[in-house]
Amino acid sequence: MPRTGRATGLALGVLLALSASAPAAETLHFVMPVVYGTHLPGLGEPAARFTKLIKEISGGAIEFDLKQPGDGTQPQEILDKVSRGGVDAGFATAGFWVAKLPAAALFSGFPFGPDAKGYVEWFLAGNGRKLYQELYEQAGLHVHVIPCGFGGAETSGWFTKEVNTQDDIKGLRMRIFGLGGRVMSRLGATTVLVPGGTIGLALDKHDIDAAEFLTPIIDERQGLQDHAKLIYLPGWHQPETVLELLVNEDRWNSLNNQQQALIETACQATLLSTLADSQHLQSDALVELAAKHGVRIKTWSEEVLKALRTAWDEVAKDEGDRDVFFRQVLEDLDGFRTPKPIPPPPSASATP
Repeated sequence: MPRTGRATGLALGVLLALSASAPAAETLHFVMPVVYGTHLPGLGEPAARFTKLIKEISGGAIEFDLKQPGDGTQPQEILDKVSRGGVDAGFATAGFWVAKLPAAALFSGFPFGPDAKGYVEWFLAGNGRKLYQELYEQAGLHVHVIPCGFGGAETSGWFTKEVNTQDDIKGLRMRIFGLGGRVMSRLGATTVLVPGGTIGLALDKHDIDAAEFLTPIIDERQGLQDHAKLIYLPGWHQPETVLELLVNEDRWNSLNNQQQALIETACQATLLSTLADSQHLQSDALVELAAKHGVRIKTWSEEVLKALRTAWDEVAKDEGDRDVFFRQVLEDLDGFRTPKPIPPPPSASATP
């Protein structure tokens, strides 16, 4: 059995053992708004997957009442509402809070960051979970955070013309936000604010030359293949999207150890199961875009990728100079990802 399959099976085994030994208790209800509608494959569906799993393995003793985007809570309101107890929990991605918490980008997906496997390793074997919790505690927010799923890797976006050299980026008008947008701007592109629902129109009107939106399967549902026929890989600006469960701190602390363990392990099972299937979900979408819609899938040239990486290093340094915690987290993550040198074998002439 593949390692991911064994890990998922182990997590589910722990859940079943916990639930089997759980005493009967009054059902715990958590009102939980989500940032992405659960009808969206990859990005939204994991929230529903987690909710179904925790109800099943707790024997109905723990229920999360999903609220779709805008059903009483706007996506950008989730963090603050969970912190102050306006809702019990939220299913989100930390990238929504970057305006107030710059380091949040490092826990949700960022330029040249980890893929899903890399994030799992950092969360479970490194300092990822500890630093993730510190992100919110240092900001005075009263939440308990658990990595709870992966939304999938993005592409670099949709393009109406080829970008073969670094010079081709200069003057490129692109819909791209956040740290990725700052990287493109540093290389001479013009970033343009375009709402997600009007990307196709902006491409048709030549208001923009390129646009990044979400993952390939969501982009296809948005119909972007009808407005541009060129995609570049890899999605250097967001190699993965981490999804988080936020629980109000007081609600979390009111739970007993077994209840907390059930929720934590249900999230871990969701994290591992979405790791296992998200790559296939997105690659299948790319195959369909190429085969059925005539979309060309191109790989960035080494020259362009090198320029993007150099620009990212500069942006990251600037961000770290402005925000100490951003620098601390990035240094920890980079250190964790750097292969440790293997010491040479002892000399044959060495004596015990």
